[in-house]
Amino acid sequence: MVLLAGVSLAGCKSSSTADAEATADSAASVTAVEGRPGIHQVALTADAADRIGLRTGTVRSRAASRRPGAVAGTLAVPLDAVLYDKDGATWVYVSTGTLAFQRAAVTISGVDGELAVLTAGPAAGTVVVTVGVAELLGAEDGVPGE
Repeated sequence: MVLLAGVSLAGCKSSSTADAEATADSAASVTAVEGRPGIHQVALTADAADRIGLRTGTVRSRAASRRPGAVAGTLAVPLDAVLYDKDGATWVYVSTGTLAFQRAAVTISGVDGELAVLTAGPAAGTVVVTVGVAELLGAEDGVPGE
């Protein structure tokens, strides 16, 4: 999956400073998010977004169910949006602007059909990436392209 991310985002750049800039031939620019160690904003070009088939969904409000055995949680995201890192922590990529994204931590209480039910995460209505998650992680982690 990480290899696919490197191939899909050929030419992506990585930077640990907040002033990284995209060049005309780069697919993505990666900049550190001030005050959030280890978190980066990934900005894609329109061409890169098209190549990876970028798709988004939203964080949804969910009424708490009173039925026995129901999954607890008042937020839900499409299951495809959920990313597990190497340490088992769960994340989603949220939109921070036009074709710009950064990881946001989520706490999953369970799965209900095609939805991951959350007890903590971004607010309802927040746009999250559902297709292209692995490629964003590859860009953020500095996987070199060909």
